[in-house]
Amino acid sequence: MSLEFNRRSFLKYSAAAAVAVAGSSLLVGCGEDEYQKTGKIGSTLKLMGTFKTYKSTDEPTKAPAYDSTASKFTCTVNIKCTTKKVPLYVTNECFELTVTHNDPNTNRTTETNSTKRHITVDPEEYDLKESEEAKDFKLTISNVTIADGDKVELKYWPRIQASSGNSGYTRAFCTWKMTAKKDATTGKITLV
Repeated sequence: MSLEFNRRSFLKYSAAAAVAVAGSSLLVGCGEDEYQKTGKIGSTLKLMGTFKTYKSTDEPTKAPAYDSTASKFTCTVNIKCTTKKVPLYVTNECFELTVTHNDPNTNRTTETNSTKRHITVDPEEYDLKESEEAKDFKLTISNVTIADGDKVELKYWPRIQASSGNSGYTRAFCTWKMTAKKDATTGKITLV
């Protein structure tokens, strides 16, 4: 075996090393992304501001809830801007609700916002500034189907450009994860 190291060998081994370094950088994504914060009901997430959902034990009227007779999801999110130069947006375009069904007959299909769903935010805010106090925003999302065992995710993009895909803000969002549980006595779906 020859141990000769020439220009061709140098280029070949340099290319292999570059591929190895590039591949190892993909493993960094296994941890929490600083631009994609995740929590459960009641968590306060921080990303360009502080964003909190309420627990039913603390604020039952503000906690995430599902009304099966009206096919409606409601939730109150408390939002405070912490960036001085760029305000936050709190409009219907900034939110997305994803439901992953646990029904084996539906093959765990996932529903996200679509033309049949309607999201309202009360009140809407187009320039929530750092100088303002934290505010409650009530979300109402209609035409939603949630059943026992379904996984539910509520996402919020703090910049309006984020949800439209037109800028680097698309990767900066917060997610609250919850699971639907059916009460054996009442049949009511609760989110935990």
